[in-house]
Amino acid sequence: MKNRWKHIFIPVPAMVICLNLAACGDSGDVAGDDWRATGVVVGSGTITHNGESVDVLVTVSESSAAFYRDLPEQVLFDSVSFPMNIPDAAQAFNAISFEDIDGDGESDVLVSFIHENGDATELSWIWDPAERYVFREDLSTAALSGGDLSEYVGLWEYQGENLWLRIREDATWEFVNDQDEVSEYGTLWVDEYGITLHFDGSGDTLQLDRTVSGDLMDITNGGSLFPVEGIQSQQPYFTRNGLEINAAVEMGTFLLGNGVCSYSGLGDGYNTADCYWEITKNGDYTHDGIRELHFDAICYIPEDSIPNFDQQYTTVTSSELYDFYTGMWLTTSTAYGNSQRGDNYYLHTVSWQENSYLIEFAYSTNWQYNVGDWAQVLTKSYSVYLPEEYNGLVFAAEAQPGSYKDTAKRMQLDSISPEAAIMDIDTVDPYSSLYFSLCY
Repeated sequence: MKNRWKHIFIPVPAMVICLNLAACGDSGDVAGDDWRATGVVVGSGTITHNGESVDVLVTVSESSAAFYRDLPEQVLFDSVSFPMNIPDAAQAFNAISFEDIDGDGESDVLVSFIHENGDATELSWIWDPAERYVFREDLSTAALSGGDLSEYVGLWEYQGENLWLRIREDATWEFVNDQDEVSEYGTLWVDEYGITLHFDGSGDTLQLDRTVSGDLMDITNGGSLFPVEGIQSQQPYFTRNGLEINAAVEMGTFLLGNGVCSYSGLGDGYNTADCYWEITKNGDYTHDGIRELHFDAICYIPEDSIPNFDQQYTTVTSSELYDFYTGMWLTTSTAYGNSQRGDNYYLHTVSWQENSYLIEFAYSTNWQYNVGDWAQVLTKSYSVYLPEEYNGLVFAAEAQPGSYKDTAKRMQLDSISPEAAIMDIDTVDPYSSLYFSLCY
């Protein structure tokens, strides 16, 4: 971030030149006049460096405070640049101090303002022989009287970037990514034009202008920020989490390691083994803006994947539908044995980039035993109805957990984590699944 942003930062020497030019313009109205009588002086004091003291007079503007020698001629001695604009600086100026704050024997600077509503702003700089006056945010406090902070509190998305600006009620801010990891932070100032971000540590500032429509414009970097309810990456969930579409519809069978588990009783002889999955389409129609998909998801379980049990046993496979863009599980309840589509009917809404998509589906299950070379074959027959423009439907065949306890817990996930993102579902290892894209 610190290398990316073109922060608005005016070095002290540049400010000295600008202030000197402005001061000369102000004091040149009547040649030979004592500038000290013009009314621009707001304070005075004595600055001491290297054992030498100089009496100075102080002027302030929205962006800085300047220190002039106490002479009839207006001669600039030094200055400090404010970390943000203070629009009412001239009216709100309260006092200035050149006391030694850090005890090194050198004069430091503290400028205080009291705004019309009673809020106070105090800004401090510590003397450094190499860099002159260095602004210290930790020794400063900024009031919010420049504008209404409540209009900005919340989350702003930086358009086209994996970046969000979070503004808090205490006038602090932070830039975060789609994982809510903080990359930059600091304090801010509100004025009639928008907000000024002060970057903690570097002392740089970034102005964000408020538009008529209420958005924020970053003129320096050529970007726009818009208020949002929550963080949602521009990258699809599956992509940013490294979940690959590793199987294909109508392309035969695909091996799923540990894709089936078997046990008797309450977990006796619990075992996981391999199986194979394939998807075949039975229909794909579009009418009246609705896409209608009919397909079979078929699981083939080899003979050697089921141990020899001396009593009745249970065989379990797991498969679900997900949304590619948000990772949302299109939640269903566990189906035991054979079932009809009327037993398994579901409706979910997927929201992605300010669009909502209603997904309606039903399925039936059919177990067959000793089919050719297979010990068991499970067929899940789906009918899905979705908006024509939606293309994020994913079928996932999932590996089984390593214990009966986790398998039993997985059967209750519809009540534990309904519509959860796949990475957040307990007992499911998303990197061990087969993923079929159904809307290619």
